[in-house]
Amino acid sequence: MADQVPRPAHTPLPVATIAKPSLKATRIATESTLREYMNMQRVRRLKMEPGMDERLRIQAATALGDLRSLREEVADMVKAAEKHRWRRFLVGGVIASFIPLVRILFRRPRTEYRDSSTDMSGGATNDTEYAFFKSKSLVARILRSMHRPGLATLTFFVFAVMYVFQNEVTLRIARTVGKKLKRLSSKVERGEEDVNEEDLKMLQGWRWRILMWS
Repeated sequence: MADQVPRPAHTPLPVATIAKPSLKATRIATESTLREYMNMQRVRRLKMEPGMDERLRIQAATALGDLRSLREEVADMVKAAEKHRWRRFLVGGVIASFIPLVRILFRRPRTEYRDSSTDMSGGATNDTEYAFFKSKSLVARILRSMHRPGLATLTFFVFAVMYVFQNEVTLRIARTVGKKLKRLSSKVERGEEDVNEEDLKMLQGWRWRILMWS
């Protein structure tokens, strides 16, 4: 019987995976394509160049694609926040009461209003953002001190309050941002109105900072 030559083992080839862009990267890309679209609209108003309508149509399609991706990411955040709501333990007005309560507890000192870029406030521009930043810092400290004896009950209660607060703020902001993105998408899709700086400002500001912190 002829000797059988051993065959080399089949090693599975590594499968290339494409990392999903971060919310920040998607937002920046969307702002960039929209700004280019806005600039092209301005050029068309000043002078009609050959092929401008076609270039505008292509740029509008690109901007709509980026807006769609951004809306999907924000929608995923809404779904995640809704999923993690503690409906079994906290209902109705009890949940709603946490947001103003934590905002009162973490009210920004007057001295920090003068310099919103201070490290203590995380660059917060209003009380909601400031309270959210402070709650994130507190949760981080709680997680670092979980091993300490005698603090289990109090630690869990404070952690629960901060968790609910952060989740509810994220949910409300994501819903608001989602609606604004939908209106902006409709504006670009119709093409009847020019995109302006106010539209681009919607892609900036404290709401996006909170969503990226979440």
